[in-house]
Amino acid sequence: MESSEKHAPCTDKNCSFCCDPVKIDKKAIISGLELPKDKNGGDLWTPTGNILIPEDKIDTDRVVTFDCKNFDEKTGKCLDYEDRPEICKNTSCIKDEDGDIDEQHRKAI
Repeated sequence: MESSEKHAPCTDKNCSFCCDPVKIDKKAIISGLELPKDKNGGDLWTPTGNILIPEDKIDTDRVVTFDCKNFDEKTGKCLDYEDRPEICKNTSCIKDEDGDIDEQHRKAI
């Protein structure tokens, strides 16, 4: 059976670009995206109160940021990688899996 997960070089390279902080399009939040919960049903992500605005799309796009309970700032890794939420499993900074992964990683970070 083939995994639906995208390759995540963050685990190989100690890259925490996706979750330091977690960045979610504000439109998804407004549209009702349910934020992930921990094993006890508590919030896994805590809003930072920061909103990122791209310079080239200042009038439209907004990205809301969150701190993740499972993010280890010292190692840059997820403390519960195997049980991470689906939204984390479906994230990758690599767009072309047949291309130069190291070069794409450098561009992403």
